[in-house]
Amino acid sequence: MIRWNADLAKRLACSDDERRALGPLIRRFIDLARKSRKEGFLSLEADAAQSEDPLLTVGLRLMAEGVSGETLEDILATYLFASDEKGWPFLRACATVEGLLSLSAGDESPLMIRKLVAYYGADRALAVLSELEAAAP
Repeated sequence: MIRWNADLAKRLACSDDERRALGPLIRRFIDLARKSRKEGFLSLEADAAQSEDPLLTVGLRLMAEGVSGETLEDILATYLFASDEKGWPFLRACATVEGLLSLSAGDESPLMIRKLVAYYGADRALAVLSELEAAAP
């Protein structure tokens, strides 16, 4: 789990419309979780090769290579801390890291969804939660 401080929280500031754009990312992680449970982490190499998101690509490749959850978290956290991103790009990167860590831990879809909807903010998360849960296996 990502450990937050005030500086990181400021970098997450973005509009409600941008936060709503997290839905497709969360659904993608649900699909990746389904695939990895069925076919194993090695099957995620093809998804890494097709991804246009460099952070997702790196994370999926590390998982396919068998990197442990703790090491994966250390590496991905370094990418976040080294990044100059702010607003929507940073929010997306944080949610991507959280999704990768959840995927690596083998979290079931309902838990993964709960971890990721937190990036909507408490006042918005509940409205989105039931929609995403309905889409999960």
